Amino acid sequence: MRANRETHRAGILDSWMLEAVGDVRDRDVIDLGCGEGRFSRMLAQRGARVVGVDLCAAFVEAATAQQSTSERYLVGDMEHLHDIADARFDLAVSYVSLVDVPDFRSAIRESFRLLKPGGRFVVCNLAPMVTAGNRWFKDADGQKICFLLDDYLDETTRDMPMRGVNITNFHRTLSSYVNSFLDAGFVLEGLREPYPSPEQAAEYPEIADNLRVPLFIIYLLRKPAAPQAACPLS
Repeated sequence: MRANRETHRAGILDSWMLEAVGDVRDRDVIDLGCGEGRFSRMLAQRGARVVGVDLCAAFVEAATAQQSTSERYLVGDMEHLHDIADARFDLAVSYVSLVDVPDFRSAIRESFRLLKPGGRFVVCNLAPMVTAGNRWFKDADGQKICFLLDDYLDETTRDMPMRGVNITNFHRTLSSYVNSFLDAGFVLEGLREPYPSPEQAAEYPEIADNLRVPLFIIYLLRKPAAPQAACPLS
């Protein structure tokens, strides 16, 4: 991340996520699963007051070392953030982190609790079709023919190869995610399937596959505003 070698973020997702969050000036934002603070810093540079939370102490230490006066970083589990008050934030962000959470429903409920009425939750995740397979079928010459999808309804943990190592992949279906957002009380305002612009594909040719298969999905969610009190009868 710090060497800017995560090409999917720099080449596609950053621009889509910044468009999704919109104007964050003078907004209180929580970045759930902030890692070493890369996106938190981007939000702070745009005028937000940011709290970044991550379960990995080394990430939090790295983020704190680069923080501005508009950023604060905490070691915490996004499934259980009991030390943070209710209705504290205008915006919550999960930038490819919810996919790594064992109890994702608990994390979604916590996100709802932390938001002010009318607050927004922007979630960028691996697309469910990717977590179900994440591999290509190739011909004898190694050319990619099609993306393999199997056992989609089997919501189990699976090993996912990434950068030469296997990571734990928590696969869930699209309906499981959407229904969990709705069950927590969120309103789904939109879905995005990010893909590179022609300029991005030219600058980062290794992400051109995203023009064939959308590897990511962005959920645009809102906590309903508090109901207005009924006007008294005269």
